[in-house]
Amino acid sequence: MLLNWIDRIGDWNPQLLRETKGRLNVRNGAIAAVISALGQLIVYLSYRANLPVNRPEPASTFNRYCIGTPPTDYWQGSYVPSPLPNDYCIKDAAGQFIINWQLWWLDLFIAMSLMGIFALLVVGTYMLISDLGHEERRGTLNFIRLSPQSTQSIWLGKLLGVPILLYLAAGLMVPLHLWAGLSAHLPLVEILSFWTVLVASCAFFYSAALLFGLFASWFSGFQAWLGSGAVLVFLYIVNFTPITHSPMDWLNLFNPSVLLPYFVDRTGSRYTNYPFNYGEIQGWEFFNLPLGATGFSVVILALLNYCMWTYWIGQALNRRFRNPNATMLSKGQSYWLVASWMVFSVGFALQPPRAYHSSQFFFNLNAVLALNLVLFAGLIAALSPQRQALQDWARYRHQGRTTGKSSLVGDLLWNDKSPALLAIAINLIIAALPIALWILVWQAEVDSKLQALSALILNVSIIAVYAAIAQLMLLMKTRKRGIWAIGTLAAAIGLPPFVLSVLSIYPGQEGGGLWLFTAFAWDNVIQHASATLLFQTLLIQVGILSVLNWQLTRQLQRLGESASKALFAGRPSLPA
Repeated sequence: MLLNWIDRIGDWNPQLLRETKGRLNVRNGAIAAVISALGQLIVYLSYRANLPVNRPEPASTFNRYCIGTPPTDYWQGSYVPSPLPNDYCIKDAAGQFIINWQLWWLDLFIAMSLMGIFALLVVGTYMLISDLGHEERRGTLNFIRLSPQSTQSIWLGKLLGVPILLYLAAGLMVPLHLWAGLSAHLPLVEILSFWTVLVASCAFFYSAALLFGLFASWFSGFQAWLGSGAVLVFLYIVNFTPITHSPMDWLNLFNPSVLLPYFVDRTGSRYTNYPFNYGEIQGWEFFNLPLGATGFSVVILALLNYCMWTYWIGQALNRRFRNPNATMLSKGQSYWLVASWMVFSVGFALQPPRAYHSSQFFFNLNAVLALNLVLFAGLIAALSPQRQALQDWARYRHQGRTTGKSSLVGDLLWNDKSPALLAIAINLIIAALPIALWILVWQAEVDSKLQALSALILNVSIIAVYAAIAQLMLLMKTRKRGIWAIGTLAAAIGLPPFVLSVLSIYPGQEGGGLWLFTAFAWDNVIQHASATLLFQTLLIQVGILSVLNWQLTRQLQRLGESASKALFAGRPSLPA
């Protein structure tokens, strides 16, 4: 029977069979089962130890899981530090404490939920990145690339097979987790919805881990710790990030624990600080729709969010796995990705308080611009072709013209081997249009609107400059040009504000106008700058962009020269 199942798995997904063969055996399965059982036992006993103990003691006893109201005269003592009535323990006729078992089971359910979230996402990410690193070092990853399997089948086999023991350990937690939820009077459909969101989050983080593993081989074995550590830090920070009614609330959708406050509300209890702190999550809105009013709407949007970004990561995996020299996304795909990004970032910017208060609006605008900076930093890396691809495009572009319909603009917009600057510019327009519309319909004075539009325009121009710098760095002759491009881009973004801060140069002070040349020229910078200075800054950035584009065009022309033409011109041809 077991052999039949193994054969069926091999026929359905050979990669899954390959991954599970060396992992899923009696010894490893027993170790995973013991670890899961010990973890559940420790959590159960720790919460069991928090129950009040039936022993002779003074009349005043307080415990989280007690039910009762203290005597009236007990509240009159100055030594009582404002106790909560439902924490006061009373005994029944048999002398036993009356326990709020619903609350106790809820706490156990919440603890196991958080333990499952962190274990699945952090440990699973580590396992996938580490496995991909081992495949790369052994040279077997290239062998897999030659396999007749589809790319989707290979990645599905990795996602299901590499963390198979982790899935086993998590599966053994299901009975106690389900029992705790039902004992806490949680509806079965809500428990199932939490599991569904958790599975979707695993698909997203695991796909992102595989994509990171493809690019992080130069970390020499450290990439697994780096990737899983980043996931751990992200989950921990988001777990304690309250709803601020800003675009940053979008990050909460990437953490499955966002559903846990709704489970707590089912019992009439309230968590304020631990094990999570989302604040007034019921006031959470998306495009002015009451997203946080019910847990069901949060589940739907969280699943949509996970599915959308898992899809885009999957597109990048499909392109880069078969051809490591290809760009992560096609230019056509990038336009849709930016539009998807703006739906979420602007949607969460339209949240209460909606009294058109300047500080709230500019806070949300700054958050949108910060998210745009993150988006385009990744997009520059995803769209910028390498030196060899640019050389092939520059040298043989004219050979692709058979009907005369192909044009330079068409190539720059759609051809993945052409420079990415025009595509980045189109994406900047796609991102800027909804933000500009939001600014224009904002009910405020004209000066405030002009200030917001200035911040948007400077944000667009500086990102275009970064894109040109990155593309020029990718034309370098060194083999590490990718690392040089990333390092240069990081320095261009982070070094200027760091130097200005070290020199104690801030907006509104002498020399504070230098902040306009950074990626953080937001409202607090622009409000101290005159219209003349803003115009001069924009002209300088446009001038820098023009020089960079001229230099890029010049290098592409030299790259496109044939060897004989370069020889007749009296200079050697440029090697790839």
